[in-house]
Amino acid sequence: MNLSVAQETQLIRLLCFIVPFAVINSYMLNVALPDISVQFGITPSTSSWVVTVSGIISALGTLLYGKLADHFGIKNLATFGVLMFFSGSILCFLAPSYLLLIMGRVIQGIGVSSIPSLAMVIPARYINAESRGKALGMIASTMAFSGVVGPILGGILTGYFHWRYLFLFSMCIILALPFIRKWFPNEVHKQDGMIDISSAGLIAVFIICLMEAITLLNLWLLIVSLCFFVFFLIRQKHSAHPFIPLRLFRNASYRHGIFMGALNTSTNFGVFLITPLLFNQVYGLKGHWIGLLLVPAAFISALLGKYGGSLADQKGSRYVLTISIILLSVGFLLLSTSVGYASWCISICLILTEVGYIFMQPSLANWVSRNLPQEHSGIGMGVYSLSNFLSIAVCGAVITTVVEFDKLPPLNPLVASGQSGIYSNIYFGFFVLTLLNLLFLYKFMYRPEHKLIDTFKQTKI
Repeated sequence: MNLSVAQETQLIRLLCFIVPFAVINSYMLNVALPDISVQFGITPSTSSWVVTVSGIISALGTLLYGKLADHFGIKNLATFGVLMFFSGSILCFLAPSYLLLIMGRVIQGIGVSSIPSLAMVIPARYINAESRGKALGMIASTMAFSGVVGPILGGILTGYFHWRYLFLFSMCIILALPFIRKWFPNEVHKQDGMIDISSAGLIAVFIICLMEAITLLNLWLLIVSLCFFVFFLIRQKHSAHPFIPLRLFRNASYRHGIFMGALNTSTNFGVFLITPLLFNQVYGLKGHWIGLLLVPAAFISALLGKYGGSLADQKGSRYVLTISIILLSVGFLLLSTSVGYASWCISICLILTEVGYIFMQPSLANWVSRNLPQEHSGIGMGVYSLSNFLSIAVCGAVITTVVEFDKLPPLNPLVASGQSGIYSNIYFGFFVLTLLNLLFLYKFMYRPEHKLIDTFKQTKI
């Protein structure tokens, strides 16, 4: 469907209004867990399920909503997601017991998981290729800034009011509903054939077991998840209407884009996981000072994000990805070196890494979307979003384990001696992963145009 420039602008502005609710909802509740634990008389580990259960459902939703977008109208899916998120927020706000709070979070998760998935599918399907990079850049900027605003807003609402007011904020998403019904395209994209429910069940169990295996560091759950993944692959080969067409992965550019996106997302998440710990344990800073030191990177990257997307539209993805990798590698190397010195040095270095991330992510999403056939744009972008989500879970588990090895000597000889060595090593590890992305960019993703073969022109999916 061809939209006018005005219609495209309305769509992107509406997405930039909706997306923060999903991101802030994921981040701000962490601050309230101690208060929830006290109010309901439960252990901290039990209260953490308020966050965990929504995370698991969100991982499932990124894939399922992408698949549903290939069969049903995006307008209807977005409407359903907003109504479920709003309903879940009401239940959480009023919940008199911990069980009802968890039920509310489940309903919230079913609704909120539609937002990041559709935020990837809508530009891939409805925004012209010439301006898609700018649109994805604006969405990525909004997500990044919301990730920093979330904990700050959570601290304010919990500290000055009550943790229930976090869900009162979430209810405001209902304001977007009239505009969704008015501005979202009326096109109903429906494929021939039914959705393979058996495959959906197998991939759902795989994701749940994998997420729990990563969270609990449980080997048996990991083995179970891999078994279900094998069953899923077998089912795809024999299904008349596979849930995820495996021929998607014959496109090398699509595979490499997914891999690079996962690396980029995991390193960015790792930075904002490890840096607050660094500020607290090495510099002895409290929450409000930590938040202030993180704000410059989020604010500047949010301002520059849309320009990175526009630059990709004008100069091409390789040009922007090269700039991104340079910013990321320099930023990580400086972070590894600056650990143990003045805290403001860390804050400045974070600007480089966050701008690099904001430039890279929309360029990769644009690249991936361009290598998808229109009829599979939903599930294709769903797989891309799921890979990013799983990379965050893996990165979190790895970092929380590695940080315990604080006796290891620093790999960077310029770092200050002391407890800061382990943090320097983690930042240096991110630097190495960024160089791996550079290898993928020039070794695998980009070749002379006359050597590029579009798999989808040769293979009917």
